[in-house]
Amino acid sequence: MPTNWKSLEDHVRGIAQLRWSAPCIPEHINGVDFDGVVRVSADEIILIEITKERNLDKVRADISKILPTKITLATQGIICRAFVVLDEEPTPSMIEAGKTAHIAVTSKKKFERDFFDFESYDRLRNTQPFGSAVDSKTGENDPRNFIPVKYIESTKKENITIDRIVARLMRGAKVILTGDYGTGKSRCVREIYSSLAQRLNDAGAFPIAINLRDHWSSSNALEIIAGHLGNIGLSNSIDNIIRLLNSGHLILLLDGFDEIGAQSYDARVEDRKALRKHAVRGVRDLITKTKAGILVTGRSHFFDSDEEMLQSLGCNSTRDEILIISAPESFSMEEGQQYLKALNIDVPLPPWLPRKPLVFQVIVELARDEITNVLSRNHGEFEFWCAFINAVCIRESRGVADSIAPMTIKLLLLDLAGKSRYSDQFLGRLNPRDIDDSYEKVVGTAPDQTGRQLLARMCALGRIEPESPDRQFVDYNVVDVLRAEQLMHEVAALSEKDTNRQWKQSLQFMGAIHAAALVHALDLNQLCFTYLNKFGNSANTKKIGEIISAMTTFSTEQLDFHGALILNSEIPFLNLSKCTFKNITIRDSIINLLALNNTKLTTNHNLNIENSLITVASGVSDSSGLPAWIKGTEVIHFQSISNSARIKETPLLPQQKLLLSIIHKIFFQPGSGREESALLKGGYGQKYNPKLVDGIIKILLREGIIERFKGRDGWVYTPVRRFTELMSKIRSELTICEEAIWKEVSNLRE
Repeated sequence: MPTNWKSLEDHVRGIAQLRWSAPCIPEHINGVDFDGVVRVSADEIILIEITKERNLDKVRADISKILPTKITLATQGIICRAFVVLDEEPTPSMIEAGKTAHIAVTSKKKFERDFFDFESYDRLRNTQPFGSAVDSKTGENDPRNFIPVKYIESTKKENITIDRIVARLMRGAKVILTGDYGTGKSRCVREIYSSLAQRLNDAGAFPIAINLRDHWSSSNALEIIAGHLGNIGLSNSIDNIIRLLNSGHLILLLDGFDEIGAQSYDARVEDRKALRKHAVRGVRDLITKTKAGILVTGRSHFFDSDEEMLQSLGCNSTRDEILIISAPESFSMEEGQQYLKALNIDVPLPPWLPRKPLVFQVIVELARDEITNVLSRNHGEFEFWCAFINAVCIRESRGVADSIAPMTIKLLLLDLAGKSRYSDQFLGRLNPRDIDDSYEKVVGTAPDQTGRQLLARMCALGRIEPESPDRQFVDYNVVDVLRAEQLMHEVAALSEKDTNRQWKQSLQFMGAIHAAALVHALDLNQLCFTYLNKFGNSANTKKIGEIISAMTTFSTEQLDFHGALILNSEIPFLNLSKCTFKNITIRDSIINLLALNNTKLTTNHNLNIENSLITVASGVSDSSGLPAWIKGTEVIHFQSISNSARIKETPLLPQQKLLLSIIHKIFFQPGSGREESALLKGGYGQKYNPKLVDGIIKILLREGIIERFKGRDGWVYTPVRRFTELMSKIRSELTICEEAIWKEVSNLRE
């Protein structure tokens, strides 16, 4: 741990000690007390007087104090150099007074700058990017204000702020910050650097912030530091920086141990741990050489465990004070809203938007007007995830200096998403061989140095367990959309891939909508029919079910499947509200969401759903409302639209809502009858319409469904109870109701 420079004297003595590589201590010489004396050798001595007073008389007094001793030492054959160091810049008169006596009068900053020009370093460093914390459009440092977050300590799970990290670094601790892509590690480095740069005296050390991705081929500390200073434009400071490092007066901030890449691939080294350890050998050398605090960051899944990470980076838990922390996996609602505000996006944070830092990082890639519109919509998530994945691929490409195109990266993700269909977990489980094989399939060659860097840092893939090298997709929506797009690629190519083995993981609602959007936008219905004709009897019936789902979701046309039989499938979404779906039997299958709202399908369409399981049926309130062509099928949940709230939200005609209101009041409210005044009102959000209500009552009276008699205040209407079951059926079926009275009322005109 370095000595701090809290006082002016400590600061000047510390710099002098570094500058001449010898102790600088107060000393009594020839009856005179000096603030600092450096005995460079037997023949050379440095005398230093230090003062906070910016006063010409005080400077002259210090010169007079030094001069006799300087002359005496000269008579003894000892070279004597003398300095008067002020806290602030000296005046020209003070400098001139010193020159006459061959004594340098200087400021603390100039004295420091003659050894290491930190002011120049700081100025130049702040013009360079801090890792990935850049403006994606200009490539310059991110101009947005920093949103403070709390980092998580690995063992005690305590929250750690940036101020606490800075304090630990000033005490000489080794801090390792891990986190997935986009969690703000580089921005954390930038904020810590800024804090340390303003607290040089307290720290007793200079901060140096290095982007490790700029030093792929560096194998030792000197190469990394020399390369960094060369990039900054201070190559002439290398020797003194190394002296600062060796003396414990340099706090290193090393960003991106995962981005330094696997510099060489020794075919004899089969152990991936050895390969990773070899990749970070330069970082390890730098860490072991430093005697001050050090911060190193990297992705959490680069190493298989914390133990491997500590060993590979050269951190000794018994010798060093080590703090392992992780970046937060998600923002709080308040932090997320602050981030949007920093992007000048003035919309409430939608509940469907994950608050992962990665998501907010990628939002930066999108046009502000575009993302504002998407976030403002009730169903903006369906547009968001496709744009999100494309933006991720662009950022990944930039991370390898555009040497691998964004489209290539997307094809790689699509292939991996396809492989994950056979995993037991929805997010997949991909081993290193799976990932390497997909890379080779897409790129055409085995992963080289750039390829391995890309695979190690791909933000869409995350670690599963600390001890496992296997990866999984980091987000349910991301993998769902990728699987949907991969499905449509295979349909368009009429590919036989994945037809001989049943998938374990089917599309969920998000993926189903994305697949359907592609079918609709690219007019793929005919290709889908061609695919079904060619592979309709394949073993992968889940794939067939997903294609049928994609065809029906946005279709308003007649879809004739010519007697197709779908067995043991899983259909994510079957929308029968608008399309005419005929000549198909779905048997022994699972339908996750069946939409029956306003369906025109009858038994005449030769559509049958038999012995299946429907997770959610929309458009009916209970099993009595199911169409006759659904047989022997269990429905777990009905999305009832016969209750007040659902009827208000459903696109029913005004006359239909008024009929339901009158039925409810006469048949299902307590009491034996309803006065006419109670019926002459609106209902279910529909305003009262005299013409429609009069027409509805006349139809009900004509059909004998209700009766009326004269009361004291006018007509009183009573139900004919044998029609209660029919009224209940109408309330259940609603949009799919085929009853004559429902149709007649529906045809009423205002």
